Amino acid sequence: MWAKPALPARPAPVVPPPRNPEHGPVGCYLVYEPTSGGRLIVHYSRGEVPENAVGFWCPGEGQTIQGFKFSQNAGRQELIKGIAGGDSNRRKYFGGWCQFLKMGKAKKGKVIQFFPTQSVPVDVYAFIQARNAPQLLPLEDGLVDISEYDAIAVMPRHHEFMKGVKSIAVSNFLELGNLAGASTTMS
Repeated sequence: MWAKPALPARPAPVVPPPRNPEHGPVGCYLVYEPTSGGRLIVHYSRGEVPENAVGFWCPGEGQTIQGFKFSQNAGRQELIKGIAGGDSNRRKYFGGWCQFLKMGKAKKGKVIQFFPTQSVPVDVYAFIQARNAPQLLPLEDGLVDISEYDAIAVMPRHHEFMKGVKSIAVSNFLELGNLAGASTTMS
């Protein structure tokens, strides 16, 4: 009798490994991309650090990021484009940083700055209305809690924006911030 040929073994289904939050922080990255005349992208991630990330915020205690933000368009959303070259375009870059920080504040977040080779390093000054005092945030040193600030100003690194200023009204802080780069209220 003829033996029936053996059927090839069926391959096991490929199951992607579960994403482990311990592999990296859950949060939102600010990514600089040189395409489209330069643009800033917000990239929500559960651990993977995107290439050319210039900033990151994670939600504060008791806060979460809605799940669809990680899956919709692979977690990526264009924040601002046309930021390469020229002073007016640099202002757009600083304005993009302001928008990013405002998003982090909405989640009572903590922020850090990275320095990839293609990015423009920034200084971020924060303002608390009750104190009427500007404060340079040390974003390059580690995560900084931004949940208590009422306004921020973003400008080129080492700008003498608030050198020697001990007290200032919020309207003046915002006006000078816009002259140096960009500024916004955080509410």
